[in-house]
Amino acid sequence: MRIIWYEIRKLLNWKVLGLVLLISLLFFEQFLRFDFEHFPNGRPEGDTFNVTKQMINKYGQEMDEREFQDFKETYKEEVNKANAYLQSRDDFAEVGVTTYEQLTNMDQENENETINELFNDVMFEKGIDVFWELQSREAIIEYYEVRKEFFNGETASIDAPEWKQKILDGSINEILPSFVIENYNNLITMLSILIILSVMIVVGRIFIIDQQNNAIYLQYTTNIGRKLFKKKLMASMITSFLITSVYIGAFLILYSFNDTQIFFESSLHSFNAFTFNWLDMTFLQYIYLTIIGVYLLALVAAAVTTYLSRVVSNYISLIGVQVPIAVVLIILIFEYLVSNLFNTAYPMWITIGTYLGLLVLGASFLIVRWKKERKIDIV
Repeated sequence: MRIIWYEIRKLLNWKVLGLVLLISLLFFEQFLRFDFEHFPNGRPEGDTFNVTKQMINKYGQEMDEREFQDFKETYKEEVNKANAYLQSRDDFAEVGVTTYEQLTNMDQENENETINELFNDVMFEKGIDVFWELQSREAIIEYYEVRKEFFNGETASIDAPEWKQKILDGSINEILPSFVIENYNNLITMLSILIILSVMIVVGRIFIIDQQNNAIYLQYTTNIGRKLFKKKLMASMITSFLITSVYIGAFLILYSFNDTQIFFESSLHSFNAFTFNWLDMTFLQYIYLTIIGVYLLALVAAAVTTYLSRVVSNYISLIGVQVPIAVVLIILIFEYLVSNLFNTAYPMWITIGTYLGLLVLGASFLIVRWKKERKIDIV
């Protein structure tokens, strides 16, 4: 165990950690900061976010038909507030606009410049909340009313009888806006790429250091030295786990400020999410699955990188081989290994098969190499 911790300390020296930290900061600025700082992104997304949180506080994770009628009554009350606001303004009275319905209809018809200016004043210059929230409520009402027709088109690809019947019955009542899932997908996808790159950078040094110092030849003159491959492999796996855990921990702390916890128990199959997944799971379960996927990919990256570090002789060669491997992993991450995990766009066996294939491939490289290590000739 002492040797393993020694190897871990060699991998995690301050120069490497400084490089990884610099890369992480640049990566964060370029690919992650926006989705953390601008969520929900503008209006009416922010208004929909607030309205759906109010709905969950009032109705729970689902909204049944009776609660939907109550929601429509609330919509009417908000319309009355908008009407009262319009009637309180003389400039709207002068152009004959005293109700919310008149305002929206006239804006759509684009009847005159004055009305357009007044509309822009209410919506953009003053940003009156009730008008934005009404747009969000109208969209929610529309999505709820057409949910059965919308989801029915996807039942052909669904094997689970209970889930299929739930859709056919029109009982997709869960409350979870699509942009909440999209935001998380964007963040976890980019985070997984950063983790893979960081693991490859750090673990790639596991054998290169000894090769550059010509220590490999000394190690192979003893029986203990020949067993170092397994200990270095363990050091690589532990290091990749530590790196991944640090990134995941920091990510979860930052993600908590997006204030999506209220949606954790909502099913991904929401009437206003428009996602189709092989598994009927909650948003929190989806988060768990993606995090498990990231850990598995990090272990695969560590295994392959450990093997490459042993068979190449310098950093240039290592980077040259790592780049195409990283590109393939990134493409798979974007497609279905992390982003949109278990989405019906791909058969479920492809997702599971790819994970298993990568794990088997990484393990095979290491097993073959370990067998060779035991009988390799240093002459």
